[in-house]
Amino acid sequence: MTGRRNKQRGYELEREVVVWAEEQGFDCRRIFGSGAYKEQLGDEFSGDIVLNGLRVEAKRRKNGFSVIYSAFEQDDSDVVVVRADRKERLWVLKDQLFAQLLKGELQR
Repeated sequence: MTGRRNKQRGYELEREVVVWAEEQGFDCRRIFGSGAYKEQLGDEFSGDIVLNGLRVEAKRRKNGFSVIYSAFEQDDSDVVVVRADRKERLWVLKDQLFAQLLKGELQR
């Protein structure tokens, strides 16, 4: 039963992202099967979502990202950068800033 609920929660996040992106005026769609059929159907079926031509992988956890949320709250940061040893940096940002970057509206 847990596996089914996790799959449903993942779908819910994907749907939230698509609705948010469409409200922002972006071209966005879910990938059929959330990437499960990329081996059979090709690379265009990779990832969970395509947002303005960007391939997006959506991950949802109950508390698995609490360190990232804490980092944002620490000093009311706009961006959090994380890196595991021997891995590349990952930049994490909130919806509003991401939308501004995609729209070319960022002004500081």
